Amino acid sequence: MSDWKAIKESLRHPENPVVFFEMTAAGASLGTFKAELFADVVPKTAENFRQLCTGEFRKDGVPIGYKNSCFHRVIKDFMVQGGDIVNVRLHLKLSIGDGTGMTSIYGEHFPDECFELKHNAAGILSMANAGKDTNGCQFFITCAPCDFLDGKHVVFGRVIDGMLTVRKIENAPVLPNSRPKLPITVAQCGQIYKVVLLGEGSVGKTSILMRFMENTFEAERCSTLQAAFFCRSIKCDGQKIELAIWDTAGQERFHSLGPIYYRDSDGALLVYDITDQFSFEKVKQWVKELRRMLGSSVQLCIVGNKIDLQRFRNVTLVDAQRFADEVGASHCLTSAKTNEGIEQAFLSLCERMIAYRRATLNEPENRMNDGVDSISFYGQEKSRGRRGCC
Repeated sequence: MSDWKAIKESLRHPENPVVFFEMTAAGASLGTFKAELFADVVPKTAENFRQLCTGEFRKDGVPIGYKNSCFHRVIKDFMVQGGDIVNVRLHLKLSIGDGTGMTSIYGEHFPDECFELKHNAAGILSMANAGKDTNGCQFFITCAPCDFLDGKHVVFGRVIDGMLTVRKIENAPVLPNSRPKLPITVAQCGQIYKVVLLGEGSVGKTSILMRFMENTFEAERCSTLQAAFFCRSIKCDGQKIELAIWDTAGQERFHSLGPIYYRDSDGALLVYDITDQFSFEKVKQWVKELRRMLGSSVQLCIVGNKIDLQRFRNVTLVDAQRFADEVGASHCLTSAKTNEGIEQAFLSLCERMIAYRRATLNEPENRMNDGVDSISFYGQEKSRGRRGCC
């Protein structure tokens, strides 16, 4: 079982977003942890955290987020805390917070969403606050069950992979005030998107993926059996995202397995061979299947491969572009052999996935109410006693 498949099967809800944090201590890698955000229960709290992870939230056009921020408080067997991106001092280009800063995508702070979820295990993500209804950017991760925090802090996620990295942070040497002696830094963070490659056999799906992953090309390549899985990070629209990519078999005998691999996908590359009209007709069938199974949430990029064989083209550019427009997809041309358009195809799909996410955020039911700005700001760090978390 692939890491991504294990992660997806462990999710509380299949549509909950998954984010990642690459951590360092004084520049040395501590590893990466991944977290599920409980958007099914606390959608606005989860969205605040997600946008600060991806960097897509902006103030005056400047991205605001957790990248290069530091964990400022570590208490072994209790919790590790970070996320102060406001009251910071710059040290070696790092944003080291003092633990009193507060901001959010909704304003300075926002109300407690609900207390349904509990601090019942290690690896729980919860909002730090300065009292009732003062959620902002700061968060903590539990290192043990902390039921005494229930009803006081909003739980919004959990670590689903990389708990060893959290344990390394927990065991970092600290000063008497619980501040780490070495900067524990978020070197990179973002969201993970699931992408699937679909298309008829021999259209070049695996060749496209190998160009994208390893910048290699083999003229003679064995057909994919069932599916193969890969991961790669890519920078798009000013943010780093992680792609979990499924390369599916194109042979007819494997088509019944398709739903297993494209279920819960955020995006799909639908590949046809520009010299093969039949492969283009099969793409049309895949589009219908994806829309039937996943609706409009899955973002599509239709890819015409083998443009190095332009003189043998049987699918006109006009027809391909017209169909893409009709189904709300982008259209790209590629050649895995000559490495043309490969990166652009993946970027095009990433742009669509990010744009879709932003569009859903702007729907009225996904916005915080206007009463947020009237909440008083405490601006004081809570007592450092064990029950005074954050």
